[in-house]
Amino acid sequence: MANDEALAKAREEMKSIQPYTAAARSGTNYDGKGFRIPFFNRVFIVYYPDLRVEEEGNSASVLQYIEIILLHYLLNAQEATIGSEWMAYRQLPGSALFERRFIQMAMQPLQRIFGDDMEAFTSAGKKVGGVFIDHIGDAAFKFMALPNIPLAVIFYQGEEDIPSSFNVLFDASAPSFLPTEDLSLLGVYLVGALKKAKPA
Repeated sequence: MANDEALAKAREEMKSIQPYTAAARSGTNYDGKGFRIPFFNRVFIVYYPDLRVEEEGNSASVLQYIEIILLHYLLNAQEATIGSEWMAYRQLPGSALFERRFIQMAMQPLQRIFGDDMEAFTSAGKKVGGVFIDHIGDAAFKFMALPNIPLAVIFYQGEEDIPSSFNVLFDASAPSFLPTEDLSLLGVYLVGALKKAKPA
């Protein structure tokens, strides 16, 4: 579905939500005028019922795909247990349709951006708001993409003829909050943010 169609459909569906219920399920705050939604290390406001979207402290227009993700998050969020298990993207429901794009736009770029440079990866992870995870890989961070959607990025240091590698993992509860296609876009966004945060 084209972004214009997806956005129009999401806006139409938003007209029938119960805002306080949506806020409770999504872990966001609704103050009677709009939803305040943390998105990685940024914060967006989705005004309701007029459905205008803006970023706190930034007057620039919100990218359309981010607006779609925010609306889908409010529409899809269900009660679920978070933090029980990490999953690779290929393990998510319906991932076969989007896995190639995820590899090309998230997994492979991570390798190109950081290569064997664990120090650069660690610095970038901290700048993007990552929380260090112990006992997994050689360096790993958890990022809160949205209030109930943690992502993890793991760095495995190479040795001799074996290059370093990376993995992006999703909490097993993620499909309870967003469609699998949108989850791939969260990974792509995160890799772009890490690239911008890489030390010069």
